[in-house]
Amino acid sequence: MTDFKDKLESLRKSEIDEFQVTSKDFPDFYQVWDKYSYQSGIKGFAQKGGKVIYRRKEKVK
Repeated sequence: MTDFKDKLESLRKSEIDEFQVTSKDFPDFYQVWDKYSYQSGIKGFAQKGGKVIYRRKEKVK
């Protein structure tokens, strides 16, 4: 199982630029996202096929 808290923290700290969540993994991701303190700094972009790409807001273009 993917450690979404680590992915979110890496994104927030600029260690990574983005990560993807599939529709299959979204319920597990959402459990972490719902309690994540820094939601305002991250934005998700829905893609075809149920995939969502998450990026830091300063990277949003």
